[in-house]
Amino acid sequence: MKRIFLAVTIVMNLVLAGSTAFAQVPELRGTWRGSTRIQTLETVVESTCALVINVQNGNTFTGYKLYFNKWKVLVREPLVGLYENGKIYIAEHENENGFGALTGKQSMTITYLDHSASPRVQVCTLERLHFTTGFVEIDKDGDREIVSAEIINHYPLNAERIIGEADADHDGKLTMKEWEKWKNANDWE
Repeated sequence: MKRIFLAVTIVMNLVLAGSTAFAQVPELRGTWRGSTRIQTLETVVESTCALVINVQNGNTFTGYKLYFNKWKVLVREPLVGLYENGKIYIAEHENENGFGALTGKQSMTITYLDHSASPRVQVCTLERLHFTTGFVEIDKDGDREIVSAEIINHYPLNAERIIGEADADHDGKLTMKEWEKWKNANDWE
């Protein structure tokens, strides 16, 4: 009887440990912005960058990275990623991958290695952008509805995502109730 109890206890602990590990995957969706340092064979470029994660399925995610290259041209690179045991792994195009970790609840560092004909390394130190703007600030025309153009003015990288997730009645506009509900659901502090 003790052996059965012990076996059941061990199995239950393993199941709970597995489900707890999965439950501990943090919410990664959002816009993460900060500074970047790019080292090429010829030069070092220090600039700003952003990582936009707009889809998360458990511990996998998709989005894109934005940064300015050495010619000060904005570059947008699509990416897929994985969060595993506290580490972040990112794959972009065929020659570049990144790895890093959350450095706090609302911050992360990602290092990219590019193995192309023009090799480079890139280190991004990022903090999550919070959706702190109030409804009245966004509703510039005062009609008590927020339309896509008004959201683009405040959150250009996230406007499409915000409308898609917050517009509960799918009328292309957000009421104050829809905005506050979405904003509260996306406050990851």
